[in-house]
Amino acid sequence: MADLFRKPRAGPMRLLAYLVVFPGLALALNAWIFTTGAAEWAASLDNPAWAPAGPVIGAVWIALFALMAVSLWLVDRAGHLETRSPAQALILAQYLVNIAWTWLYFGERSVANGFYVTVGAFALSIAAFVAIWRANRNAALLFLPLVLWLGFALALSYSIWQLNP
Repeated sequence: MADLFRKPRAGPMRLLAYLVVFPGLALALNAWIFTTGAAEWAASLDNPAWAPAGPVIGAVWIALFALMAVSLWLVDRAGHLETRSPAQALILAQYLVNIAWTWLYFGERSVANGFYVTVGAFALSIAAFVAIWRANRNAALLFLPLVLWLGFALALSYSIWQLNP
């Protein structure tokens, strides 16, 4: 017998909404922050020779936010509430921490903030990956590039912090 109280699976419209909101909000926040002189501040910082250019980092983040959106959508479609809910909460928490990083680094113009938030974001991403893996392995594989990027970002953030005490 069909479960009349079970929510229908997340459909393509929810995926579209996630794909608009996740990268869109990040782009809007960045556009606003960069009208305040943050780009000039960032350009004045010393960076390690291996640091990617700002536009490359921005493009990577847009792709990562899109992957997070698809990952969340796949988790939404997972069948077991006991694994789905923690994964959903951790994906959303990860998104919020990543968005907060932008403000705390560029908005506050603080390299130290950037490093400390990156430490937290990296730790959170590992916990999120484990929870997502339990809910939906395909979703976890889409989330994995974020974990790897945050590992790289941690090394980059530390290097920038050391070069700009």
